[in-house]
Amino acid sequence: MTVDPNTIQQQHRSESNISREAQIAQSTTVNMNNPNETIRAFSSESRPFSVSSRNDLNLPTLRQFFDPSSPWVLVHEGSLMGYFDFVPRYLRVGPWTVFVPIFISIVVAKLIYWMPHQHSFHLNDDEILSTHPMEYSAFWIYNLMAFVWMKIVLFSSLRKRGPGIVLTYTIQSWIMLIIRHGLSALAPFLPNKHFLLWVNELLRFPALATASITFFYWNFIIAPVIGVTLPPERRRAFLQFNFSLRLIQLHFFNIIFAILNTVVTSSRLFQFVDLWCALVGAIGYALMYVLVLDRIGVHLYPVFSPRTLWSVLSWTAMFATYFAVFHFWNHIISSDRLSLLL
Repeated sequence: MTVDPNTIQQQHRSESNISREAQIAQSTTVNMNNPNETIRAFSSESRPFSVSSRNDLNLPTLRQFFDPSSPWVLVHEGSLMGYFDFVPRYLRVGPWTVFVPIFISIVVAKLIYWMPHQHSFHLNDDEILSTHPMEYSAFWIYNLMAFVWMKIVLFSSLRKRGPGIVLTYTIQSWIMLIIRHGLSALAPFLPNKHFLLWVNELLRFPALATASITFFYWNFIIAPVIGVTLPPERRRAFLQFNFSLRLIQLHFFNIIFAILNTVVTSSRLFQFVDLWCALVGAIGYALMYVLVLDRIGVHLYPVFSPRTLWSVLSWTAMFATYFAVFHFWNHIISSDRLSLLL
């Protein structure tokens, strides 16, 4: 009987895949039974999505992603490499609730309808330049130093946690703040009508809004809930993680950086076009979450799973927060509450 070498190789690959899946399942079981292993998820040394190659990550190909005959969920059990097995299965696989596509379609249509006209942004070049600190002034030095420091924090986070953190709302907000600080330091040296001046100004409210949302939701909702629900033997590890230097920068000092960069150094009230740009960014993240991350089993925020009606309420609360932040910071600016910092 002739043995086909290709058959032997396929069997070997299948056995390797089964072995790897067994290891993942075993590690998941250990994490559930051993609190110390579970705590490693909160450790700054753990590295989710840190793999040596794309094959190890087992991501679907672009052809699979856009193939109409492919299933919606492209990874086993809707959990990429088992990292999101802690999320209930009904939030990872199964049909969407019918209200989610209706809700998203309404929001997208509303934003298109609300699209500001070009003349609605009442700023001339001199006014735009006046919203940035003068070269070599104290706030110009602050922007430059903060730009360097925030990049160090970002690269440190990428090294310790892996590139997957770029998918999170927190890190995307942090990157936006880095861009804002860098462009604000560069602005005094740019000629009038340079497109980077407009880019920086249009990023002003989105950077402040995302930092405000990250600060509020993490420090007053997410972190307290986690701290209360964890058993005592795991609560201490979470507190060490939450109050580490890196997390304090991302979840506490982020709002300080945002205020100094967008409010203290500029007295211009936010206009509707500022809010509209922030909402476009929010719906862009929502579309990425449900159309991309959901398919590859990355469930960073289970409350936004499109398989439950609660996600509609979660997205509504998120978008409503942008309006609340818009009015709150305009009130702060108009009342000159931060004038003592100038």
